[in-house]
Amino acid sequence: AGATGEALEVEDGPARPRTLVRALACLFKPWGRAAVGLAWLALVVAGVSVLHGFIGELATQVPPVPGTPSYEAENALGRFFPRKTLSNAVLVESRSGGPLVEFREGSTCRFQNRSEHGAGGFKLELSCANASALGGGCIRTSDLAAELEAAVLGMLETAVGLGVLNQSQVPGVMALFETRVLPVIAQSLPNITHCPERGAAPLTQDWMDLAVEVNRTLVTKFPQCQHSVMSFLSAPERTVSKTVTLPLPKGGLNVTIDATIPAGTFWELFRSQLITQDDAKMLIAAVTSTCNGQPVKPGNQDDKDIALAVQGVAQRAPSSLHARVSSQTLMLAAIQGGIKQTMDLSTKTLPIALLVLAIMAGNLRLVICTLVNLLACITVAMLMMYPIASRVTVSTTAPSMMIAVALGMSIDYSLFLLTRFQKEVAAGRSAERAVEIMLGTSGKIVLVSGLTLLLCFLMMLILPASFIATMGVSAAFTVLTAILAALTLTPLLLLTFPAFFSGDRNWGISVDGCCCCPRRSRGPTNSAAPMEGLALQLNTSVQSSEIDHTEALNQRMAKSCWPGFGDRMQRLSLPVLVALVAVAAPFGALSLPRLSYSAGLVPFMPTDAAATKTVLALQEAFGVGALFPTSLILVPPRDRVATQEGRDSWLNESCVALRTIARDVNTDPSVAPFSASAFTGPMILNGRCTRAGLGVWSDVGGLYSATQVTITYAVDPFSTEGQRWVTRMRDALARQTSVAAWYLAGEGPNQMDAASETFKSFPIMILLMMGVVLLLIGISFKSVVAPFRAVFCLVWMLVMTFGAAVFVFQDGALSWLGWSQLGLRGSGAMSWMSPCIACSVIVGLGLDYDIFYTESVLEECEHGHGEKEAAIRALTDTANTISAAGVIMVIAFGSLLLCTTPCLNEIAFLLVVGILIDCFITTKIIMPASMYWLGRFNFWPHKFPGPASMRAISRRHVVEVA
Repeated sequence: AGATGEALEVEDGPARPRTLVRALACLFKPWGRAAVGLAWLALVVAGVSVLHGFIGELATQVPPVPGTPSYEAENALGRFFPRKTLSNAVLVESRSGGPLVEFREGSTCRFQNRSEHGAGGFKLELSCANASALGGGCIRTSDLAAELEAAVLGMLETAVGLGVLNQSQVPGVMALFETRVLPVIAQSLPNITHCPERGAAPLTQDWMDLAVEVNRTLVTKFPQCQHSVMSFLSAPERTVSKTVTLPLPKGGLNVTIDATIPAGTFWELFRSQLITQDDAKMLIAAVTSTCNGQPVKPGNQDDKDIALAVQGVAQRAPSSLHARVSSQTLMLAAIQGGIKQTMDLSTKTLPIALLVLAIMAGNLRLVICTLVNLLACITVAMLMMYPIASRVTVSTTAPSMMIAVALGMSIDYSLFLLTRFQKEVAAGRSAERAVEIMLGTSGKIVLVSGLTLLLCFLMMLILPASFIATMGVSAAFTVLTAILAALTLTPLLLLTFPAFFSGDRNWGISVDGCCCCPRRSRGPTNSAAPMEGLALQLNTSVQSSEIDHTEALNQRMAKSCWPGFGDRMQRLSLPVLVALVAVAAPFGALSLPRLSYSAGLVPFMPTDAAATKTVLALQEAFGVGALFPTSLILVPPRDRVATQEGRDSWLNESCVALRTIARDVNTDPSVAPFSASAFTGPMILNGRCTRAGLGVWSDVGGLYSATQVTITYAVDPFSTEGQRWVTRMRDALARQTSVAAWYLAGEGPNQMDAASETFKSFPIMILLMMGVVLLLIGISFKSVVAPFRAVFCLVWMLVMTFGAAVFVFQDGALSWLGWSQLGLRGSGAMSWMSPCIACSVIVGLGLDYDIFYTESVLEECEHGHGEKEAAIRALTDTANTISAAGVIMVIAFGSLLLCTTPCLNEIAFLLVVGILIDCFITTKIIMPASMYWLGRFNFWPHKFPGPASMRAISRRHVVEVA
C-alpha cells in the first residue's frame, strides 16, 4: 500500500454484495422493512379470514378424467339422468342379534275374488290383503298362479250357469288360459318365493317405527325439499290388469282380470339390498333430490342440516336397535376431523422440531423467526389456494399436506439460514453483516433448493387427475411462500431487532438485547455498514477480529468423527457402492414390479372416527354399493323402443345380454361369484327376465331414451380385485354393443380410470423432475457431471423408498408391530394417490440436502482444496446440519404418520423413509464415495483455483493503511 492511504483488498470470504443480497437491498433500509412487514401482515390477515371458506370448498369425490370410459359414463349419466340426489344411509342393527324380519316359504294372504258379468264380458277382481301381516300381506308367485287358476275356473263355472259356456267347453278354455293368459300375467310380475314375517318381538315394530320417524322428521323439518325414504315400507302394492279374449265357437269371451298384489309381496325383491342374510342388519336410505327446486349440493347448509336431522333420529332409536348414519356429508366431516387431528399432532410435534432447531442454532430466540415464517407460510398459501378451490376440485387432504410441507420447509430453511447467521455473529460480525453473508450463502441454497422443489411439485400438473394435480399446486404455493418468508421475513426480523436476536448468551435465555439492556460484546466487531464495502482504519498493521472459515473448520475436524468416517467411506468406496446397489436390487426387482394401488374414500377418513366405522360396517353388510353404487346406463337404438312391442322385444334381448355378461365376468375363482342376480333393472330381477323389473327410464331426448341397471356385488370396486372386476365387466360390455350403448358408471370405475391414467403419466412426471434436476443443478454449479450424480442418488433413493412401501403395505412386513398405520392394507395396496403425492416431495427434499452438501464441497474446492479432500471437509461442515434437518423433517411429517388417516400414513412413511435414506445414506455415504471416484471430474467443466497453500487468506478484507 502506498503512503497516500489508498485501499488495499485481500481475500475475505464470499464476495459481496451478491445477487440475492442486491435483490433484497430494501430490507437493509427502515422504509423497506416497514413496507415488506405491512405487506406480509395484510396477507396473513387475509389468509386467516378465508381459512374456513377454503376448507369448505374441498371435495371428496374424484372427478372423472377426460377421455376415459368413466368420463363418458359420467356424461351419459348426467345427460339422461341429470337430477343428482343426496342419500343418508341408516344402518339398523339388532342389539340382541335377533332377526329384524324373517322371510319364509309361505304366503301370508289368500286371494279374495269377485266376478261380474256384463255386456262386455266377464270382469274378475282379485285382492290379497292381510292387515296383520307385514306389508299388508304377501303371496308367492306359485300360490298366485294356483289361486288365479281357481278364480278363473270359478268364473267359468259362473259362465256355465249363465249359459254363456257349455260345461264341455270349460277344459278347453282353461287350457287356453294356462297357455296364453297366465304366462303373460306371470311375465308382468317378479318371481316371489319367500314372504316376510315378523321377527323377534319387538324388533320388527321398532325398525318400522324408526323408518316412519325418519320420513316424518324430514317432511316436517324440511318441507321445502323433496324426500323419499327407501325401506321395506316404501314398497307399494301393485295392480295387474289384463283383458283377454278367449275364443269360443260362437265368438269370443272377453275376460278382464284385475289383481291387486299387496306390498309385502315385493319385499323379497329388496332383500339383498336392504337386509343381511342373517336378517339382523337393515338399511334405510333417506334420499333428498331437491330443496327449493334446486339440487342439493354436497356440503351446503341444507345437506348438513338434513344429515344432522337423520342422525338425531338414529340416536333416538328404540333401545332394542343400534342405528348409525352414513352420508357424504358425515364422511366429509370425518375427513375434516382428520385434518384437525393432523393439525393438533403437528402442534404437539412442533416444539420438538423447534427444540432441535434451537440446539443447532445455539439460540432459542431465533426460533421466533421460524414461528413467524410458519404462520405466514400456512395462511398465505391457503389464501392463494382459496380462489383455485372455488373453481376446480381440490382434495380434502390438501390442507394436511400443506401444513406438513410448511412445517418441514419453514424449519428446514430456518435451520440453513439461522445456523449461518449464528456462526457469523459468533465470529464477531455485526448483525447487519451476518444477515448479508447469510443471504449470500445459505440464502442461495434456500432459493435454489426451494425453486427446485417448487418445480417438482408443478410437474404434478402433467398428471391427468385434477384431484392430484391440484395437490401439487397447493404444495407448490406452500413452498413458494416458505421461500419468500425465509428470504424476507427472517432478515426483516433479524435487521429490525439486531441486538435481541444477536443476544445468544446462555442459549438466548438472558436479558441481553431486551428493552434497554444492550448486547454484551464478544470483543471487537466489524460494524461497517453492509452494501457499502468494508473499511477499517489501521495505522501500521492489519488486524482482523474474524475467525477464518478454514481455521474454524479445521478446529471442528480435529474434534469430529466425520472426517474419519468420510475417509473410510472413500477408501472403501468401491465395495460400499457395490453393496448399496446390491441392497437396492431386491427392492427394484422384487417389489417395484408388484407396486399396485387401491381407490376409494375410506383411506382419507380417520380409522377411529365414528363415520369411518359406520362406512366400514355398511360396506361389510351391504357392499360398497350401499354408499357408492355402480350401475349400467343402457342407451337402446331409438327404433327398437318406439313401440310397446319393440320395447318388450328389446327388454328381453337386453336381459339375455346381461346374463351373458354375467357369465363372461364370472371367471375369477379367487373372488365371490358374480351372477345375473346382481343386476336389477326394468328387464331383469333376481336373475330372471321380466318386463316388470325395478328400474327407471329417461325421457331426455325422447321417451325411453335410456335406462339404468344397478349392480349389487360383494367385491369392493375400489380394491385391487374390484379393479380387475371392472376390467372384465367392460370387456364383456364391449361384446354386446349390438344391443345398446353400455356405460359403466360409479365412483369405483371413476377412481380406477383416474388412477390408471395417473400411473401411466407417472414415469413421465419422474422424467420431467429429473430434467428439472439436471437443468437447475447444472446451472447452479456450472457443471455437467454434478447433475447426473444427483439424479443417480435420487433414483437410488426412490427405488429403496417405494420398494420398502410395497413390502410394508402390500406384504405386511411390519404387521407384527400391531400398529395399524404401518400394517397390511385391507384393500391389498396403498391408496393410488399416496405415491403420486409423495414422489415430488421426496425428490425435492432429497435434492435439498444434495444441494446443501454439494455447495459446501464447491466452496471448499474454491478455497483451493482438492475434490476428495473437499468432500470430507464438506461432510464435516454439513453432516450435523443435514442430520438435524432430517430429524426435523421426520418430526414434521411424523404428525402424518401418527394420525389415523391411512392415506396420510402412507405418504408419511414414504417421506420419512426417503428423508432418512437421503440424510444418513446418500449425503453421508454415496456422495463422498462417488466424489472420490469422480475426482477432478466432479464439477467438470468448472475450474477451481490452485491449492490452498497458494491462497493468501480465505476471506476478504478491505484494508486502508494510513
